[in-house]
This record gives sequence, C-alpha cells and structure tokens, in this order.
Amino acid sequence: MHKRILIAALLAATALAACGGGGGSGGGGYAPPSGGSATPTPGPTAAPTAAPTVAPLAVGVALPTTGIGSLADPTFGQIGGYTQTTYSQTLAFPVGSTITVSNLSAATPHTLDVVGTAGFPANPTLTTTASGGGMSATYASGNINGGQSVSIALPTAGTYYFGCAYHYLSAPQMRDVIQVSNTATPGPQATPNPGAGGGGGGCVGIYC
Repeated sequence: MHKRILIAALLAATALAACGGGGGSGGGGYAPPSGGSATPTPGPTAAPTAAPTVAPLAVGVALPTTGIGSLADPTFGQIGGYTQTTYSQTLAFPVGSTITVSNLSAATPHTLDVVGTAGFPANPTLTTTASGGGMSATYASGNINGGQSVSIALPTAGTYYFGCAYHYLSAPQMRDVIQVSNTATPGPQATPNPGAGGGGGGCVGIYC
C-alpha cells in the first residue's frame, strides 16, 4: 500500500515539473538574466559610395551633365565627357598603347570622332560609322551604345582633338583632347556636376 502511494506521489511531482518548464506560449519559459537590458552589438557600417574610377589604359565616356562634369582646361580650352580617372579631363597615353573606350551611360550612345590636330572646329562633320584602324587625324570609333566598349590602338605620337557625334554641339559640349606621348600626363579633373547622382533624370551614381 505504501509502495503505491509513493509511486503516485512521484508521478504527480513529475507531471508538475513538466507543466512548469517548457518555453511555450503559456508562460514558464526562458527568463532573461537580471541586471537590465543587454546593449545590442552594432552591425557593420556601410562604406560611403564613391564615384567609379576608370581602369588604366581605359577611357570612360558619359554626358557631362550626368556627373562627369566639364571644365576649361588651361591648355586646350573647354572639354567634357571623357576621362581616364573619374571626372572629365584631357587624356594622355604612351605611344603604342591600346586603350579601351567604354560608354559609362546606361542608354545614351556616344562616339569618339577625331576632328583635327590643331584645335576644335566650330562645326565639324562627325559620323557614327567607324573608320580608321587606330588613332589618326581621321579616326572615328563608330557608335558606342550604353555599356559597350571599343579598343583603339595609339600607334603614332600626336595631339588629337575629338568629340561625340551626338553631343559635340550640345551645351555643355562633349569634346576632348588625347595626347599620344611617352611624357604627357592627363589634365586636371573637372568638378563633379552639382546635383547629379540620383536626383534627376533617373540617374544612378554619377553616370547615366
């Protein structure tokens, strides 16, 4: 008889323990340690977004008004729309180089048409058809659609004035100078175009 009572008591104690412990929605779950709330550990801080930088032996092309800017170069006058760094500048590469010219715009086509070797003509004839195998006084890249690239060999030293067939006469003009020389260096960069980079016209980053 006493043995049955003892077993019944043990079963009742086990049942009570099972009801009080579990962590379900009925209470009796995990209790946080006392002493105030814990301070959350901060997550990683996002790095600031920087303007894209063009790779070596490469030229980036974009409308000056979308962030790449334009400037009055102290040697060659008003230029804009082409860079070998980040913002518009005159270009310089060693003789014998082959450069990659990339359209940084998402949907706007551009070209690189040489217009002379002695300055920018007021109203040149420009084409969207490719001509010339390498940089020369008559070179034309042909149409470069958004996100596409062309390669240009630079076999002969010289200073070449060029522009975009679509935007040479626009304001600000899309035109520039490339010096093919073993001693020349790229010109100073433009100031970024105010307000570009996400605000208007569906621009993303500094190029659109």
